Amino acid sequence: MVLRKLIYGLALVGLLAACRPVRVHLPAEAPAPASDPACLAELIASDNNQALTRTFTLRKEAPVRIVGQAEGTSFELVPGFVEAYLNDCIEFFIDLGTVCRQYRFVWDSRRVTGNNADTTGVRFAQSDPSETSYVFELAFPWKTLGFAGVPTDRTVLRLDVSAIDNDGQSRKSQIAWSGIDAQLFMDWSQFGDFPLAGHRAAVAPQIDGAEDAVWAKQDRFPIGHVILGKVRDEADLSGEYRLLWDQENLYVLVVINDDVKRQAAFMFDNGSLENESGEVLWQLDFDKSVHAGGALKNRRQENTLRLPAGKYVLRLETDECHATGHWDDVPPAEQYTGIKIYALEQ
Repeated sequence: MVLRKLIYGLALVGLLAACRPVRVHLPAEAPAPASDPACLAELIASDNNQALTRTFTLRKEAPVRIVGQAEGTSFELVPGFVEAYLNDCIEFFIDLGTVCRQYRFVWDSRRVTGNNADTTGVRFAQSDPSETSYVFELAFPWKTLGFAGVPTDRTVLRLDVSAIDNDGQSRKSQIAWSGIDAQLFMDWSQFGDFPLAGHRAAVAPQIDGAEDAVWAKQDRFPIGHVILGKVRDEADLSGEYRLLWDQENLYVLVVINDDVKRQAAFMFDNGSLENESGEVLWQLDFDKSVHAGGALKNRRQENTLRLPAGKYVLRLETDECHATGHWDDVPPAEQYTGIKIYALEQ
């Protein structure tokens, strides 16, 4: 939470420390009249950390317009805000005996993260050869990796390469070359042995993200062990890597196939509409929302539904900040957090 405040430029540490989650449930009964006469029903937050429910009944089938406003963001809007591992990304691991370095490269970003990730002199580039694939080309100086001198043809590296898939479900799945579970950084025994013999570069690759002639004859190593979640098929998530080296650097080329390339996005406030059977008919979704005015994190989503006669439940959960009347940044143009349902003409 403090990270979010820092990123949005609100250093209210004392206020944050005082925040205490308080869950409030409105009675699940016929709602009070909406403040907007045109509304069939509405559920508006009055504070942070609320969990609200409200029911309403339609006497007959009707087309409706449902409008939701809430707080959300994406890696694209606020780089560094959404944790990198929740995005489509690749990871490179190397075991140096006393320390393991993990480097994480996020698709469509210049950001590098990871545990013990010394980035001194590290270079990388990316390309998108198709709508369903992406390529990372990496260069790691031996000194940055932690080698006292230059390796030789007799050197065997302990390493692994993985890829994480988002598909709008945060960290949906992950694959690796050698690893067998998602604790790669904690369990170095999962890394594979990679002999450098036969992989010395006659010419150093240009770090431009392209699969140029330098890489053409190099062995390809599949990134195919599913270590987290489920992978439908190779189109869903698959990949390979190639490796070269010279006196200055270790070079890695990673090619990933992914039918849905994307970065993570989140709604911090959750809202939904359910029928009396509990089926979710509508919910807040960052990818279906637009800017609601004010701070970038203010999001507005509007959809048209046709609802049969029956009972319905509106649900709304607000997080620890930036809700109706408790804005920690510029409020949206229409100053509320919540859901409104309007009747449309038949």
